[in-house]
Amino acid sequence: MIRALLVLLGVLVLACIGFVRGCSGPRPELVSARMRGPVAEAVVRNAGSGEGQIEVDFRLRPRAGGPPLLKSERATLRPHEVARIEVKIEGARGDERVEVELDYPPR
Repeated sequence: MIRALLVLLGVLVLACIGFVRGCSGPRPELVSARMRGPVAEAVVRNAGSGEGQIEVDFRLRPRAGGPPLLKSERATLRPHEVARIEVKIEGARGDERVEVELDYPPR
C-alpha cells in the first residue's frame, strides 16, 4: 500500500514538472544588436521550449555623448525560434552604441 502511494506520488511529481516545463514561457537570449541607419536591430533566440511575448528595450548611446535614445518593442517568440526585431528610432544617426535588454514577462 505504501509502495503504491510512493509510486503514485512520484508519477504525480514528474507529471507536474513536465507540465510546468511545457507551459513555461520563452527564455530570450540576445544574439546580436546593431544599427542600420536610424533602425536598431536585435537578433533574439528563444532558448526555451515555451512560447510567449517579450519586451525588447533599446538604448542608444551617442558616441559623442549626450542623453541616450530609448525605445521599447514587443515581440512574440515561438519555441526555439530566432527572431529579428527592428525598430526605427527618431533622432538616431546610425553611429550610436546599441544596448538591448530583454524582459519576460513584459512590463
